[in-house]
Amino acid sequence: MTAPLYATGSIGEEAGLIAIFFLGFLFGFFLERAGFGSAKKLTAIFYFKDWAVLRVMFTAIVVAMLGLLYFTGAGWMEAEAVTQKETFLGAQIAGGLLLGAGFIVGGYCPGTSAVAAASGKLDAVAYLAGMLFGTFAFAAGYDWLQPLYQWGAMGVKTLPGVLGWQPGLVAAAVVLMAVAAFAATEIWGNPTIDRSRAWQSKLTPQAAGAAVAVVLAFGLVVGYGMASAAKPVMAQSPAPATSGTALQPASVQPGAMTSPAAAPAPVAPPGGAVRKFKKGKSCS
Repeated sequence: MTAPLYATGSIGEEAGLIAIFFLGFLFGFFLERAGFGSAKKLTAIFYFKDWAVLRVMFTAIVVAMLGLLYFTGAGWMEAEAVTQKETFLGAQIAGGLLLGAGFIVGGYCPGTSAVAAASGKLDAVAYLAGMLFGTFAFAAGYDWLQPLYQWGAMGVKTLPGVLGWQPGLVAAAVVLMAVAAFAATEIWGNPTIDRSRAWQSKLTPQAAGAAVAVVLAFGLVVGYGMASAAKPVMAQSPAPATSGTALQPASVQPGAMTSPAAAPAPVAPPGGAVRKFKKGKSCS
């Protein structure tokens, strides 16, 4: 059985819907427990007061990226079955700016607004209403917005394909960026930290997790590098024997039917006797 389960047909539609329900419930539960159902918590990053959003997002990216590459390399996941969105530069640039502005003004993103609304926050309900209004407005004005939406259509693009790097090298670069961001926000972004002890060697869960991520990332560099450098070995057929009488092709009478799968008749050894071989003691 390989993943993704629903896309590869390992589970049916009913089981897929049940899995989606429980995974969505757990996703929302842990977002709320982490404090991401509060607009104050989410917008604190824009005031350089709380870097939890950056750390959580980078952690999610690194875990998903490393898991996808390792599972694909081990044959546990079919990368072709994972949905990859096409690139539309105009739509994604404009949409990213609008989403960022809405995040700052409203204090939520689409996922966290649903979590906050489920916990009874009225500002999140207003945010969801505005998001639905914007969705219907976009659908109604699609003909007018279509030139911008279709501008910069590039199909499915990935960083390894655009940069010309192997996937393991891109993964290692992203992990190093995440570790650097974690270290920077911990040293300069936390006013309560003792800066005199910032560079002392001390094993913490954060440091251990960063070390494991770096090791896994550079393991991908080595693994994908070896896979790309490996060359298939072509099987060579044995050379025909030159000693003795050369075999002549059998003559075919005109109109006779021949089978392409027919094997040549065995040639008897000199003297007409059939050789007998002794049974060996090894099965190799």
